[in-house]
Amino acid sequence: MKKVLTGLFFIIAVIAYFVFSSSSYGEKLEFNGTDVYYTDLVTEAEAQKLGEYLVESEFADGNEKSVQLTKRDSTYLFRMVVIEGATEDSTKDISFKALSMLISMQVFDNAPVELEACNNTFETLRVYSLK
Repeated sequence: MKKVLTGLFFIIAVIAYFVFSSSSYGEKLEFNGTDVYYTDLVTEAEAQKLGEYLVESEFADGNEKSVQLTKRDSTYLFRMVVIEGATEDSTKDISFKALSMLISMQVFDNAPVELEACNNTFETLRVYSLK
């Protein structure tokens, strides 16, 4: 599990700062350098649980990263800022899918989770799902 996450860390873009008026991203919590934004479609408790998992799994490792948690119907959307070109490298697909599976199992009691790879303004570049 840590090998998958370690490989994933190298392709994740770090976003130093978002515009302070980034309310469209949602509320923000911070976990060891990782900004966890969450929309009003999820609870603060769900975002807190995700953030704690990101620290425990060493995703939140002190390097600056940005993610967003939201929901579509009964599916959680884990939206993650990635470096340019990361979505074009199909060798990373398994790592992104594994991360969504781990978040589903460890954080959301096996509820469906889709990982959306995003640019630094949370525009979706590609969706990774276990469907």
